[in-house]
Amino acid sequence: MSGSDELQNHMNKGMYGTPQLKPDEKRKYLGTFRERVDLTLTFEQLKEPEYLADLKQELTLHPELHVIINGQVENPLLSELMQIAQEANVTFTCNTDQTLAHGSKDLAVVVCDKNTALHVEEVDVAKRYPKTTKPEVAPKHTKSPLERLHKLFE
Repeated sequence: MSGSDELQNHMNKGMYGTPQLKPDEKRKYLGTFRERVDLTLTFEQLKEPEYLADLKQELTLHPELHVIINGQVENPLLSELMQIAQEANVTFTCNTDQTLAHGSKDLAVVVCDKNTALHVEEVDVAKRYPKTTKPEVAPKHTKSPLERLHKLFE
């Protein structure tokens, strides 16, 4: 690298800061890279008790992981998330960056490894732990099929 290139790089760093690697990805995943993520919950999913139970289960199974909480999470839920992490003996941080998105589909919680790539294919809690719905039971008829058939021809 020539002297003028080094000078230009130094000036660029001074004016614009040190270049970031994958800044949009890191912003989406609350400050970490996608390959380090194990599980995510959106603001909408935080309102579902089943998904909070799934988060608790994941943290119990993997206490070596780390939880990042979006600083835009409202206080009652924030307290509950911190309690879940503490009960599972998992470290957590709260990212208070005001530029983080906080719509219903944006990430509120990211469970990740601080330093190691995990390469988990499915990280969305709804896809990893699909809700089980009870099959609808057909209403029982009080009359036998023969009685109903007889009723049709009256």
